[in-house]
Amino acid sequence: MHYILPENVQYKEVEAPKRFPLGKYPELPESVYAGRMKKLYSRMDKENLDAVVIYADREHYSNFRYMAAFEPRFEEGILVIHRNGNNFVLLGNECYGLFHECKVPVSPLLCQILSLPNQPMDRFTSMKEMFEKAGLENGMRIGVVGWKLFIGNMDTDHMFDVPAYIIKALTEITGEIDVVNVTGIFINPRDGIRTINEVHAIAQLEYGAAQASGRIADMLDGLEPGKTEMELGAYLNPMGKVMSCHPYLSAGKNRFRGLISVTDYQVRKGDAICASMGLEGGLTCRAGYVAEGENDLDDGQKDYMEKLAKPYFAAAATWYGMIGLGVRGGEIYDAIQHIIPKETYGWVLNPGHLIGTEEWLSSPVYPESDVEFKSGMLVQMDIIPGMDGYSGPNCEDGICIADEELQRGLESEYPDVWRRMQERKAYMKEVLGINLKPEVFPMSDLTGWFNPFLLNRKNAFVVS
Repeated sequence: MHYILPENVQYKEVEAPKRFPLGKYPELPESVYAGRMKKLYSRMDKENLDAVVIYADREHYSNFRYMAAFEPRFEEGILVIHRNGNNFVLLGNECYGLFHECKVPVSPLLCQILSLPNQPMDRFTSMKEMFEKAGLENGMRIGVVGWKLFIGNMDTDHMFDVPAYIIKALTEITGEIDVVNVTGIFINPRDGIRTINEVHAIAQLEYGAAQASGRIADMLDGLEPGKTEMELGAYLNPMGKVMSCHPYLSAGKNRFRGLISVTDYQVRKGDAICASMGLEGGLTCRAGYVAEGENDLDDGQKDYMEKLAKPYFAAAATWYGMIGLGVRGGEIYDAIQHIIPKETYGWVLNPGHLIGTEEWLSSPVYPESDVEFKSGMLVQMDIIPGMDGYSGPNCEDGICIADEELQRGLESEYPDVWRRMQERKAYMKEVLGINLKPEVFPMSDLTGWFNPFLLNRKNAFVVS
């Protein structure tokens, strides 16, 4: 792979990215869920599991929803999948009626302990008794699915990220040794079943990624000195869709406070600014300066373009040009480290991760990773540098990796999605100079487009 270096980057007037209408939101057919059950049953056989207990709350619902087609709202929820096919869903007072949304055969059980504090407990049953009603019994080997993938030199089989009252009830039934953490079945970047998306899921998730990028584009169009963070934050409107993470916008002194909510701070020329929005399928982030050029920056920041922005874009463009089928996560990591070493540029997160209905599913991109990117993966370009005295640049978006079979499926089943992906890809090559591999397709209308001086609306970085 030929790395793109800062001297290969130009800042010039370019055609703006095209904004595509999205049309009707794609719904997943029930056959998708039947296929997912088959995948899970196969992994349960491999792991010698009699049952899997999938936990969800409002923040951590994606593994639950992947199987059930809905997520609990307000409350917690538990899906109990038996290898014999006799499955149960446990829901609290407010979410109980949602069992009708389930796309796989389940028996519903009202579990009031999963409800919010001080709600009615007139039909209270202990957690242990609820699990027994759900068919769990002594002698079973039970896998627990939370949301966090524990890694490192530790007993990860018996570390859990679900409430203690749930684990206690399970171990009372079958003993501690037979209750194991199997979250990796779903999200391990090497072989997790949820890391590979079906053609229908890709179409649905592309809708979210494109909508999120559209909201950021709206905000950038409306950006001008004198507006408050709240006024700018109003552009980040999910239009009723589920957000994959909290919307974020901060400027000026607030830019350096971290992930805070908007305030009534009035944006001024020369301010640093960062905004991001994530909907199910992708997150778009842009960070730069409310400026027309270096002359609008403070004296200590006037070298921002050469010192930080150009090297960052070179790394991002390399990332986009490098990723593809069979590429290992360690190769991506090494490329970013070569162009913008973390010791100098201050990035701390793994530079790229898998995405889905949540913003960060897991990451194959880490030192010496031999995890290969596969067809059906959705991957976020996520490089976040930080140098003292400067606001870190950011142009984060996601891509889809699709082999020829998956491409044919997209083209035949979702021609509008396919057309949008093709046109975005052509824009990246013909306008921005970023040449994606044949199997790589942008999920966002803004993918690859980055302008660090946001009041100079006609310009952006390109690869020369």
